Amino acid sequence: MRYLMILKEFDGIPEEFQVLPAGCIEIEGAEAAYLDEEGAREIIAAFGARKRDMVIDYEHQSLELRQAPAAGWITALVWKGPDGLWANASWTPQAAEYLRNREYRYYSPVMFIDPATRRVKSLVNVALTNTPAMNDLRPIVARLNHGTANTIPRKEQPMIDKLKKLFNLGAEATEEQIATAAEAVVAERTALAQEKASLVACTDVLAALGAKEGAGKDEVLRIVASLKAPGDVAVQLSHQVAELTKTIAEMRQADLVAVALSEGKTSPEELDKWGRALALKDPEQFKLIVLSRPAGSIIPVEGIGKAPPARDAGGLDDVQRSINALCGVDDETFKKYNK
Repeated sequence: MRYLMILKEFDGIPEEFQVLPAGCIEIEGAEAAYLDEEGAREIIAAFGARKRDMVIDYEHQSLELRQAPAAGWITALVWKGPDGLWANASWTPQAAEYLRNREYRYYSPVMFIDPATRRVKSLVNVALTNTPAMNDLRPIVARLNHGTANTIPRKEQPMIDKLKKLFNLGAEATEEQIATAAEAVVAERTALAQEKASLVACTDVLAALGAKEGAGKDEVLRIVASLKAPGDVAVQLSHQVAELTKTIAEMRQADLVAVALSEGKTSPEELDKWGRALALKDPEQFKLIVLSRPAGSIIPVEGIGKAPPARDAGGLDDVQRSINALCGVDDETFKKYNK
């Protein structure tokens, strides 16, 4: 959106006008050129370094080898950001008359353009003309109204009027007021979007906790606190599982040791050195090393394959006591029910 610029004038003739727009510059029959702030600053610096006014002639006559009277002089160049590069101008009486009568309405800047980047590099001079090569060009005098030139192009005015109505602004509102209203709307929409995102996040958290929609802080804290208890239970369960696993491993160890001893495949001394530890830590390795031996290979066992000699009812030996200890059975209970 272009800013509304009220031009200084003498006798209805502007004392400043836009020389080049910012951004894309459409040129009839040629590739578009571009002007950015850096390029504008270079043009202004070059103008200042020459320490003389820049001529405004008629129909580029200064570029031809013939008499070229001046229409006016550019006394200063000013960069106005989105509104482009502007010139302060001093007009001759003849040129002022032409402009006042709208015999000349347009102008044509002579500029050098980088062929590779199409960026405007420098400004030579400006000419009054009614056949400019630049498209979408602002007339030097758009329309006269009691000595005031309005620089808003006609095609943009309907949009300006619509924005005034949209933002509830009066007909006399300036473009700065329109821009301020638009910025306020954007700021409000941004704040609403951020608030909505925050609410969505809170809703997701409530759903994950199983809380009701709209639950307050106290309710959420209560649910979070209650979630800590299962963690303690889980620790207790893990300890119990570990204890049970240890007990089962010890029972398996006792069984393996009992079989190895009963079949004469190991000795108490060998068991004390490493056998019991191996049976507890790696039962499969114990089977591979010890139980794979021939029966009686370590301690001769008479009557292997025969029924063992009968024991007295309730009789106990070391192996049985070890098994009873793992099962939590005392000697008296064993003797009582082992008949």
